[in-house]
Amino acid sequence: MTTTVLGIDPSLRSTGLAVLRDGVPVALHSIGYGGHDGDSYATRSRRVRAVCRSVIEWALRDGLPDLAVIEGPAYGQFLPSTFDRSGLWHGLYGALDAKKIPVGVVPPQTRAKWATGSGRAEKGEVLGNVRYWFNGVKVLNHDIADAAVLALMGAFHLGEAMPFTVKPRHYAGLEAAAWPN
Repeated sequence: MTTTVLGIDPSLRSTGLAVLRDGVPVALHSIGYGGHDGDSYATRSRRVRAVCRSVIEWALRDGLPDLAVIEGPAYGQFLPSTFDRSGLWHGLYGALDAKKIPVGVVPPQTRAKWATGSGRAEKGEVLGNVRYWFNGVKVLNHDIADAAVLALMGAFHLGEAMPFTVKPRHYAGLEAAAWPN
């Protein structure tokens, strides 16, 4: 039986997306739109909805995944865009939930630690590891790499083989995530 896992690294500027089938990447993409300081509430709301709609349309274009894994909110980060990013996160989670897709949520530092061994890893370190694991697959940016890590975590949670030697941190990372019942 084929297992499909969707990884989502939400961002208004560049949401990273990764679809794995049986632990192997079959689609990698990023979607987002720039905004401007001082945009009206209407403009900001339209941007959130446009990114959410585009992400869900792309992610589900070939059918529903067996599991979606989304990076959780960064609760310690309070920037002017925090409110808008929260709207995007809830829009994505809610759209997946409405379609009865099981959703796992992984804390940001857990994603980084799972990929590199350090919860404070730089984006480039995660990108380098993902490119190494998926040798020959074009991983264009760190947002896509983050989504690939999230999808890999979901695939590992479902029992798929990994493209690297599994270490204790990989099991600990699964325990730190919130998995659907």
